[in-house]
Amino acid sequence: MFAVERINILKNYLRERGKLDVHSMSEMLGVSEVTVRRDLEKLETEGFLTRMHGGAIIKDRVDSPPQSELSEEERREEEDRDEIARVAFLMIADGDVVLLTNGRTTRALARMLAERANVTVLTNDIEVSLMVASQAGNRAVLLGGSPDPEGKALFGSLALANVQKFFVGKAFIETDGLSEQLQLSVSSQEKADLIKEALSCAEDRIILCEASRFGRNAFYRLGPLSLASKVITNTSVPEAYKARIFSMDIQLFTSVNAFEGEKR
Repeated sequence: MFAVERINILKNYLRERGKLDVHSMSEMLGVSEVTVRRDLEKLETEGFLTRMHGGAIIKDRVDSPPQSELSEEERREEEDRDEIARVAFLMIADGDVVLLTNGRTTRALARMLAERANVTVLTNDIEVSLMVASQAGNRAVLLGGSPDPEGKALFGSLALANVQKFFVGKAFIETDGLSEQLQLSVSSQEKADLIKEALSCAEDRIILCEASRFGRNAFYRLGPLSLASKVITNTSVPEAYKARIFSMDIQLFTSVNAFEGEKR
């Protein structure tokens, strides 16, 4: 793992929890405690954290301005993501090996996995890996690669090479758009390339797409919906899309009831 990857993981861990200890981070990152301390020294020099005996705390956490309240639209989007994540969660059993691509819905799903045991999660999403790693009994495997501009996910040739080494039972793929022609799209070529490799290593390929993104095109085309074996979306998805997806012999799940056997 490159230093820049470790630095981003440490930053996200501190943003999430406010503090860390050197020994735990050494085990999670697979590096020596000396290496972790060196990374913490760099972050302290940058003014990001304050080192303490055996660990560090994020600097000026108390003085940071409070997050603004969510707008009505943002609140609805968050509820939609949680709705999709809850259905996806019910598809995961104790002991499963799953893949989660980066995204806000998969992060919601990762949080829910605290209710499961002995789940192994392969992911390129740094926040997902940190959430799962903090859950007792569950295991996170973070793909290597180069971080995106926001430092939340890893992409590139190393991530592509690493994902080819694994086989998972279920891959949960978050997409950014589903066109009227039922073409999947995502925000970048790097994300599309990673998803294509991830699809090839999974037995069950499950697309997560908010209903509000149906009929939209994101920046980069991923491919036809036939790449998927299942689709999870919200109950507000238009009826026309439901009929067309069913006609392709792809299972569509729109609520917990749908997961229990009722197709909508």
